[in-house]
Amino acid sequence: MLLLKQLKQIPDHRSGQGKKYPLWLLMIIVIIGKFCGYDGYRDLADFCRSHQKKLWEFLEIEETMSSPSYSTLRRLMIEMEPQQWEKVYNTWVKATVSEEISHYSSIDGKSIKCTVVGGRTSEQDFVSLVSVYNHENGGVLQLTVMKNKKVSEIAVGRELIERLKDLSVRQCLTLDALHTQTETVAQIVEANHDYLIAVKENQLSLCKTIEEIDKDCTPISETIVQDNSHGRQVERKVNVYQAPEHLQQKWKGLQSLVVVERQGKREKKDFEEKAYFISSERSSAEVFLKAIQGHWSIENQLHWVKDVTFKEDKPPRQGGHSPVNWAILFSWLITLVRRAEFRTVPQARRLWANQVDTIFALLL
Repeated sequence: MLLLKQLKQIPDHRSGQGKKYPLWLLMIIVIIGKFCGYDGYRDLADFCRSHQKKLWEFLEIEETMSSPSYSTLRRLMIEMEPQQWEKVYNTWVKATVSEEISHYSSIDGKSIKCTVVGGRTSEQDFVSLVSVYNHENGGVLQLTVMKNKKVSEIAVGRELIERLKDLSVRQCLTLDALHTQTETVAQIVEANHDYLIAVKENQLSLCKTIEEIDKDCTPISETIVQDNSHGRQVERKVNVYQAPEHLQQKWKGLQSLVVVERQGKREKKDFEEKAYFISSERSSAEVFLKAIQGHWSIENQLHWVKDVTFKEDKPPRQGGHSPVNWAILFSWLITLVRRAEFRTVPQARRLWANQVDTIFALLL
């Protein structure tokens, strides 16, 4: 019953006249209804009426209380601050995380395009969700709402790392080059986690040092992998080097330098490129390559699904905070789907349609 306890602790933002139903009850109706396949506000109201007896019995609500209208649920999603939904989700996911999740997780942000204001000017602002996404079956381990004008993704990434301090499963966090910062890697190590971070020209000295080591030194591990999938012909060569002492002194926990050389054909065009990474782990070239490729699961299995399946960037339900609140619920549903090891979100939604008992068991 942890989730219900959390919901009952959320401060009620409504005025005295708008409190016919407890806030926690409206929130759990939206959560359960959404996960049972009901998307719109009228749909959610229909769901509650159809399953009212079961819901009221489980939630210990008096039989005389009527079912909320669609407009009541709509006002909830429009008016409620996203940080409240964020807090509920993050507490729930941390308390229910499995010890069997993958060792690797990505941190990355996704903008919610329908929240853009200010047009193509210096005043442009929008809301993003920055997430920690497990590469295999853990879903979103933490998320936070970010306003583009108020804070950088670097600072938000550090906030998420701080939240992972008491996570029961040690993670190796994969991040893009934006996060190649000495303060960030130190924070990861101090949080008792590991890192695998891309290096680009924003750290020019580090980038050139790795390039020189790759040219002059013998790797401690190497592999070559051929990939002929999706109409591509790609060869990936991975070299791993022991990090020299002067870099270890600057970059806390640093153990390995990783160089990935890619060459082949994409769309019938030849290409050749190199990518550089630093890591606090000592692993083989094969393990590093899998983790580097796995970093993109946050794009393919989370961001793409939210855009295509849930139409997050152009949602039918807009106004107030609703696009951001729904975006958090989309992440929550995707997490349940990944944990249950369904092949796709639509497959899970078909099997979970109207399965109130199943959803209660998964959440509570």
